Amino acid sequence: MLDKIYVVIHFVLRKTILFFIAGCMCLNTFGATVYEEPQNPNVNTGDYFRPDFGNPLISSHRSGKGAAPENTLMAIKSNLIYADSGSAIMEMDVQLTKDGRIVLYHSLYLDENSDSAEYFGRKNTCVFMKTYDELRGLNMGEYFKVGEEYPYQGLRGDEIPDEIRITLLSDVFAAIEAEAPGVFRYIIEVKYPHPWAPKIVDGIYDLITQYDMADRVIVASYWPDVTDYIDNHYRGKIQRSANPFEIVDFYGCYTRNDDLSSEDFKYMALQLPYYHKDGRLLVSNLGKASFIDYAHKYGLSVQYWTIDRIDDAQYLTSVGADLLMTNYPERLREALYPDAEG
Repeated sequence: MLDKIYVVIHFVLRKTILFFIAGCMCLNTFGATVYEEPQNPNVNTGDYFRPDFGNPLISSHRSGKGAAPENTLMAIKSNLIYADSGSAIMEMDVQLTKDGRIVLYHSLYLDENSDSAEYFGRKNTCVFMKTYDELRGLNMGEYFKVGEEYPYQGLRGDEIPDEIRITLLSDVFAAIEAEAPGVFRYIIEVKYPHPWAPKIVDGIYDLITQYDMADRVIVASYWPDVTDYIDNHYRGKIQRSANPFEIVDFYGCYTRNDDLSSEDFKYMALQLPYYHKDGRLLVSNLGKASFIDYAHKYGLSVQYWTIDRIDDAQYLTSVGADLLMTNYPERLREALYPDAEG
């Protein structure tokens, strides 16, 4: 029963949150965004997530969705080529299995990326419905596409490489920190609210402590109860991004030019969708230099997803964005840093 209740709540609340944000922020987005010269550019902040102006961090979205099956160890390891780039960073999504293991996965249903319907004999299976061992039987690269080909489709049983099976978060850090200790930065999005969230957050904290990387990790979530749990149990120990309602509140402060110098911010980053040029009606005005400057004034990192277009990346760079999440990090790196090595 809990499984069915969660599926319904997840669908309704996620859509409600998205429409709420869109409704609150889209009132003045119908016109084109006018370029403004940044007034408060970042310089020598020393912060892992606030680089110097004009040098945004480029984060692999869903661990490297464009290079390998998303949120798999294969995708994770595809980032190792950036270990010497000065911008070694990846974003990943985590969920909790039935037996309490933290694994990488983005969507609600396993059908989207794997052979779950065939393997379990039913559609719409969620991560939390199965144990880790049961989930390890899935081919997480079933629908990964390269050009017109699906290189891993049809692999079953022992044919499935371990690197495209479902991946434990602990295995991510074991693999990356062994190869490039102390180098990578991580954005970890918690996809589940209570009752699963506390165990996920507790597990993330244990790993952060184990690898001594509190300043290199941002934990994100759509769910306010997740961010509340972080604030109540790990304030000062886990860095987090703003939840959607905090973003709406901050946006209101920006439009009124409120003085927030005495504000005790519980978050250190704003992670925002950017859809200005693809015809979709969502928060395009948050790509303005004045908004980024306002956030920088209070020491916040301004991060955008999902930036796959070169012109969008170039524009956001010009107005001072701190981080761009993309499915194609190599493409953006070549465009923004053509002379860089690695």
